[in-house]
Amino acid sequence: MHRIVRDDPLDPDPGFAELYASIPDAVDLGPWLGWCRQAAGTVLYLGVGAGRLAVPLAAAGIDLVGVDVHPGMLEHLRVRLPGFEVLQTRIEELHLDRRFPLVIGPSNILPGAERLAAAARHSSHRVAMELMNPHWLLDAEHPTVRVLSATAENAVIEVDYAGGWTQAAEVPLRWPEDIESFLSGAGLVLEAIFGRDAEADLSDSSTYYVLGRIRRLSTEPTYGAPDLTGTQNLLDR
Repeated sequence: MHRIVRDDPLDPDPGFAELYASIPDAVDLGPWLGWCRQAAGTVLYLGVGAGRLAVPLAAAGIDLVGVDVHPGMLEHLRVRLPGFEVLQTRIEELHLDRRFPLVIGPSNILPGAERLAAAARHSSHRVAMELMNPHWLLDAEHPTVRVLSATAENAVIEVDYAGGWTQAAEVPLRWPEDIESFLSGAGLVLEAIFGRDAEADLSDSSTYYVLGRIRRLSTEPTYGAPDLTGTQNLLDR
């Protein structure tokens, strides 16, 4: 029997932090490592979680500032990265007196307009994110992901993980074909969009990556889309 946990920023579930602390660290760091290195400065990581991606990025020499609302997540992270700069707050309410060359939001943490606006106001150059792909989610059944209900705007899902965990979540759906208008609302211009396998059809990818740049920098050289290999869990942080 699976233990059900939920991601509720207003009432954090301790089990949610336990789940993510149990997931092995990311091995394939693309495209994040390349983007962070190209940023050549401190990177703001929104939804840093228990550190499954932040820890290997830090080990690779990336200077990060982490943000997460869940106290249990940050407790695990502080043990793993002593001295790491983290802030406990909702992304929507984040107001720092500084900007970063790159703001990242892996694991479907930035599908909403308020969160994207927060990311953009803290970026001096670019915002990178990973979003759940509605085409993949709704077009077929999946062994570890169940759609309980869905509209064109959001879905109620359950995601099974190893170790007997199930995450229950209500997620906004951000369609790839609408991404340019989504970015534009936050003052961003689309620079790159691609799936986990850059050679495959985007609709077949469980999540997809988006790189946007601040509109005033639209004439600067682009980063481009790296070649991606490997897989990871749908909502891993």
